[in-house]
Amino acid sequence: MKGKGIFCLEAKWYNDLRKKSSVRPILELLEMNSNIPYIYADCATAAEFEFFLKKWALKKYISYPILYLAFHGSENGIWISNQFITLDEISLILKGKCTNKIILFASCSTINIDMINLKNFLQTTDALAICGYKLIVPWIQSTALELMILSAMQDNCFDGRGIAAIKLKLDEIAKMFTPLEFTILTKKEI
Repeated sequence: MKGKGIFCLEAKWYNDLRKKSSVRPILELLEMNSNIPYIYADCATAAEFEFFLKKWALKKYISYPILYLAFHGSENGIWISNQFITLDEISLILKGKCTNKIILFASCSTINIDMINLKNFLQTTDALAICGYKLIVPWIQSTALELMILSAMQDNCFDGRGIAAIKLKLDEIAKMFTPLEFTILTKKEI
């Protein structure tokens, strides 16, 4: 049985293209060992990012309800090349298109903002949950956490009841990585 698909958008991490850092091996591991399908695209520009976000929101990708955004980040947004894209800008692109979907920001400090702003993001997008880091995080530890989180998201339905169980699991996993300050906010909490 196939798992809930992951739609991953990833930055070019370095200007030096010889450096090969990527979250793609996480996705390959999940697919090979847990039959979790994924779609992967790298984004070098804000236009590419917006293009792929809009693609993810299409009905034909409904079986990929997890949006995994792997970018450099800072408070309230992500970096694509030298352009900062705020959570508000992302929420407007995805306005009302994220019903029963979860958005994982795999980026430093992106959700280190006021709770009201996170709630507004959930309300605007209609996402089931948003999760990510409040701090600058080390690559290996955050990658290990993301692998466990993406796997744990598979066990329950993406609906009102299922998200409560998912949140409990993710909170337990995050306790093993307390210094990363991983946070999840669900629609049920707003």
